[in-house]
Amino acid sequence: MVAITNLLGKPIRDPSGDEVARLQDLVVRVPPAEAADTSSLEVYPPVIGLVARLRAPHGSRDVFIPTEKVKKLDETGAQLKTPAVNLQRFAKREGEIILRGGLFDRQVVDVEGRRIVRINDLDLEEHAGEWRLVAVDVSFGALVRQMPAGKLLSQRVSALLGRERGTRAPLIDWANVVPVTESGAGSALVLRVPRERLNILHPADLAELMDELTPAQSADLLENMDEELAADTLEEMEDERQAQILRAMDPERAADVLQEMEPDEATDALQGVSQEEAADLLGRMDRDDALEVQELLGYPETSAGGIMTTDYLSVPDWATVGEIIAGMRARANAAVNDEEDPLPSDLPEIYVVVAESASPERPVVRKGASKPRGKPGPNAAAAVISTDHGPLPLEAEGQLVGIVELRRLLLADPQTPIRDVMRPPTSVAHPLDNERDVARLIAEEDLVALPIVDESGAMLGIVTVDDAIDVILPTAWKKRIPRRFR
Repeated sequence: MVAITNLLGKPIRDPSGDEVARLQDLVVRVPPAEAADTSSLEVYPPVIGLVARLRAPHGSRDVFIPTEKVKKLDETGAQLKTPAVNLQRFAKREGEIILRGGLFDRQVVDVEGRRIVRINDLDLEEHAGEWRLVAVDVSFGALVRQMPAGKLLSQRVSALLGRERGTRAPLIDWANVVPVTESGAGSALVLRVPRERLNILHPADLAELMDELTPAQSADLLENMDEELAADTLEEMEDERQAQILRAMDPERAADVLQEMEPDEATDALQGVSQEEAADLLGRMDRDDALEVQELLGYPETSAGGIMTTDYLSVPDWATVGEIIAGMRARANAAVNDEEDPLPSDLPEIYVVVAESASPERPVVRKGASKPRGKPGPNAAAAVISTDHGPLPLEAEGQLVGIVELRRLLLADPQTPIRDVMRPPTSVAHPLDNERDVARLIAEEDLVALPIVDESGAMLGIVTVDDAIDVILPTAWKKRIPRRFR
């Protein structure tokens, strides 16, 4: 491998050995984002040419020399195959990156090291006669090499660090790098990377990395993630930071991500933006998702309604254990094909309500319950389980009469009525109750979730233990706890 700093400024010679220019920069072609297999050579951008600086009596000119005309490239410089050089001034084209001008001093995500680093040098390697960008050097020694007399200084730094002459700090494989860009900044770097590079990171780690970036940089990084990962990452951030990033994102993309968030988390995020911005984002969301979030926005921020979520399962009291399990399995299978909304990500218990029997034309579901996204797929009907009472809703609306832990449900006989398996709710709260009182009740009674009901006892939502922790712990303490344990 050869470091770019050891190439820049070196002579470019014609076939007879005469110097015709100096190497100013190198140009690589951006591989398509579809080149997601990091084991493939295509993930490493190929060098397609040199930027050569020609000296002239009236100033200098940068011209492009394609690699097809380069016979040799090493730390002594470059040698051309032919003496002819196109004198047209160099201009970068779409899909190209100039390495020193476009990548040096840029921030990148080191996926393997889970950190934000800054590029101080880049390394090339030759494969089958083609040079490719293969590694990033973020060491202090690489930064020193860019200075005047940098090579000598770098050797002294290596000696101080006890490193043998000629050896270098460990490099970062380009396949493990995600460049941080800033949309609309007029930057020379326009690079989209395979989403799989970011998908291997935990959302909590991604959120922590983004704390070191500007809102615009964070928004651009979210563009490289699928919507589910982007939503999970946004949920890991503080409310104020969420609002800053939402403002920096493209509104359509922001609305898509909000739809993937838990309703209470989306509500918290929207509370940090202006009413006009919130209305605009809600207008771009799916109607049913927007109504659900809008309902939560109507409660005071410090109330139980302000921190509750409507993402839970509630079933009618006339259902059997087997019918409920079959309905959950059918919903999960349909969600895989994006024909139905998925089950709640956290499902510690199921709530039983007194609900009237449903007809095939009008199943009984609670207000604001999730609906299938977009057009129903060919198998969407399979997500609805028929019973003697009609279609089985998993978002039934009615008075709360019982709670069933998931473990107890799975161990019960399928023919058993759910009424014989459930336990009566020991504690409930109301939407206007103070959030601290609700959080204290969850802690004192060691609950995983607390049902929120209206004056008639009808189920409205739940406050989870995670939400309670957010209320109880001071902000300073929350920052000292790793995100993945909050």
